[in-house]
Parts: sequence; C-alpha cells; structure tokens
Amino acid sequence: MLEAGFVFLTLLSINERDFFDTATAQQEQGYKWTELAKCQAPDPNAKSIVLTTGTGKELVCFKLEK
Repeated sequence: MLEAGFVFLTLLSINERDFFDTATAQQEQGYKWTELAKCQAPDPNAKSIVLTTGTGKELVCFKLEK
C-alpha cells in the first residue's frame, strides 16, 4: 500500500512539474495560498491542479495571491 502512494505522488509530481515550478517561484515572490470563498472553474490561462467531481465538473478551491 505504501508503494502505491509513492507511485501516485511520483506520477503527480512528474505530470504537474510545471505547476509546482510556477507555484514555488510565485511563493518566492511573496504570493500566498488563499482559499476561495467557493470552489470555481479553473482559469484556462493559469496553471492549476483541478478537482474533478463525480459529474465530471472541474473545480479549483485555492489560488496564489499577492
């Protein structure tokens, strides 16, 4: 079971590398994670990791803000 978790995290980090690189760079520039008042559709121009609901709707619930 531990191996499955490791594989998942490895695949996530490889597939979302661009997102993590951008998030890290923005945090170094003073951006902070902010919880949105309500989850919303992702901005197509922003890098994000989306949550997909059971009905297939894609949402984001946090974003980096300065």
